[in-house]
Amino acid sequence: MVDGGQGLSFGPLLRRCRLAAGMTQAELAGASGLSVRAISDMERGRTGRPQRKSVELLAGALGRGGEGARGLVEAARAARLAPERDPLPFDGFAPACELPPDIPDFTAREQALRRLGSALSPGGRRPAGAPPSGQRLTLVVGLPGAGKTALAVHAAHLSRSRFPDGQIYVDLAPAGRPAHGPHEVVRRILQSLGAADGAAAPLEEASARLRAVLARRRVLIVLDDAVSEGQIRCARPAVGESAVIATCRRRLTALAGAECVEAPPFSPEESLAFLARMLGEDRVRAERSDAALVAEWCGHLPLALRVVGCRLLARPHWTMRTLADEVLHDPRTRLRELSSGDLTVRSVMAAAFGALDARTRSALRTLAADRTPDFSPHSAAATLGCSVARAHRIIGDLMDGQLVEVLDGPPGDPRCLIPPVVRLFAFEEAGPAGQRVV
Repeated sequence: MVDGGQGLSFGPLLRRCRLAAGMTQAELAGASGLSVRAISDMERGRTGRPQRKSVELLAGALGRGGEGARGLVEAARAARLAPERDPLPFDGFAPACELPPDIPDFTAREQALRRLGSALSPGGRRPAGAPPSGQRLTLVVGLPGAGKTALAVHAAHLSRSRFPDGQIYVDLAPAGRPAHGPHEVVRRILQSLGAADGAAAPLEEASARLRAVLARRRVLIVLDDAVSEGQIRCARPAVGESAVIATCRRRLTALAGAECVEAPPFSPEESLAFLARMLGEDRVRAERSDAALVAEWCGHLPLALRVVGCRLLARPHWTMRTLADEVLHDPRTRLRELSSGDLTVRSVMAAAFGALDARTRSALRTLAADRTPDFSPHSAAATLGCSVARAHRIIGDLMDGQLVEVLDGPPGDPRCLIPPVVRLFAFEEAGPAGQRVV
């Protein structure tokens, strides 16, 4: 109960109610879904006419049934509450479903799908140390071409019934255009949720608006091809049952409490199963050894396998042996041949390489040109002509860029491998001889 609150204007009364509840501005922001800045502006009187939804969220966070919260609502009414502008009530709201079509021949990924399904279920499991609710963010990581988008979209379709208020999809790095900044991401999502009037505000306010909307709905957001933490952080729900799946071009390590799901290359058996679903089991079974060779030359990457499957469908007179002997046999031209229509393995590799700085790209080209199939930080230092400490930093950057795999080895000197298709692209860039990095 807040004594002596009669006659106080909205701002001072809000501050008194917050202090009486023993909450800081940050704690009230987390409980209400509003930003610290918005609450600070209200308490200082900079927001003379708070919107009804903001008042309701604050009253709910402070304890709706308490006398102080009721007084807060009355004070807001006395301040001639600003008219409602956002069609937040569900009446008349048409939930959006913007997911790309699901993939009918989706194959394998059982463990990853179980983890995604668990993370998206009501009260789903959280990483150790994460809050028990309201922080549902799952990152999908893996090599370029590993099928991260296909996995995220398939999991989203399987979970549609859990998010009846909409499923939103945003391509964060459209081909041929600059990656979307955080403000554009928030604007795009608010527009899809019918709350576009809040998108014109500065980023902090627009993000607070989005959190307030997500706190009262069950919405699934799929953010595809993230290149920075900011693109995801701005759209992360604070409370409620909404959730985010984000596929990541590089490992994003500054998003506390996020679940991380790997999309590795297929196993040899999974590669054959995928080709069988595309081409027919009889065709793959009849040419099993040749199909296994094609899958190996594709590095067991789903995108590369999709490309060769499309080429074989378009040329039914080709056999697997034709594809292997006449098209993919030369490693100098193999990457060029891994394309079909607008599906190209080279484009995703180029995007991944483009995210590296010049020295790390040069190091990767040099390591790829070396004939040794794997390397450790110590052997990489010898190949690159640099210190072991610098080799550790380079390998760490390549791991963040999802361009090397860590196999095994002693702590501090792990054994690493450049995946086959990554090596092809790096070797193309290296030319006749790799360049040494100092």
